[in-house]
Amino acid sequence: MPPSIRVDSWEDWTRIYNDVSVWQGLIDAICSREGISYRQLHPASDNTNAVFLLDRAFAVKIYSPFWNEYEFERTLLEALKSHDEIPTPELVTCGHISDADGTSWPYLITRYCPARSYSEIRQELTHDNAMALARQLGQIVRALHALDTSQLASAATERTWNDVVFERRSAAVGELVAAGVLNPGIQDSLDMLLDEVIADAPSGERVVAHGDLGPDHVLCARTEGGWRIEALIDFGDAKIGVREYEWMPVWMGFCRRNPVLARGFLDGYDPGLLHDAAFPSRAVAWTLLHDFGTDELIRCCRGLGQLAPVETMEELRSLLCPVSILR
Repeated sequence: MPPSIRVDSWEDWTRIYNDVSVWQGLIDAICSREGISYRQLHPASDNTNAVFLLDRAFAVKIYSPFWNEYEFERTLLEALKSHDEIPTPELVTCGHISDADGTSWPYLITRYCPARSYSEIRQELTHDNAMALARQLGQIVRALHALDTSQLASAATERTWNDVVFERRSAAVGELVAAGVLNPGIQDSLDMLLDEVIADAPSGERVVAHGDLGPDHVLCARTEGGWRIEALIDFGDAKIGVREYEWMPVWMGFCRRNPVLARGFLDGYDPGLLHDAAFPSRAVAWTLLHDFGTDELIRCCRGLGQLAPVETMEELRSLLCPVSILR
């Protein structure tokens, strides 16, 4: 029986989630059950679940007790096995295992992907390399959004989406005002925009959105023809929602707010959006309605040394989806 792991608060979790000494007993029990042996165990980077690499042959992911991500990520990775156009690490096995106190821990094991994250290689890329990867990412996201959601949607996924939208709609603007990022004078205009885009997002137009396509979750490899995306990883924040929900981490993280790269992404995804004058407003709205969109905007403004709050909707669009992206 693996030792008990006590987690009573988010502070407990952040202290232990990447600590090998805490998780090794549970991981050993999982590996014994699944017939996997290893010699070295390393924590993976940039995760909020407990993710560890086994000899760089497997990755084991043990889920935080504070989110209900396991079932949908497992179901989605199973479905993606038959979609080569959406590269993901191979799902090896999954399940639940109990510790000595009877706490049940859900886990996934995938093949380790030896490719490098986009964040690692960014400085090595030529402009043409970066544009090719941005277009390829757009093409992969287009394929992801084209998945038939009827086999993936459930009451749980609908509840998850509605909970995120309701919570963000209630809190986002207030958080930005309280952080000094947003002038209260544009709150009414922003409230109106958020209500409009929510009303214009009927359930019949839902897609599978990865939800966290920042540079650490896009793995790339050098080939004879140049750099290629080998895999998208970490679908823990995936939702069945609207396609613009994908924008925030792509724009803020992968593109680093570079309009040229963003045009490359949109060109691969849907060139029509480059001529859609309403797209920037939708992108702004779904950035604020994203699960961690306001956190990213606050971080961005502070990183830019922006001392004065955003005064106008035009200024907000320039941060989150400038019209210069359009053609």
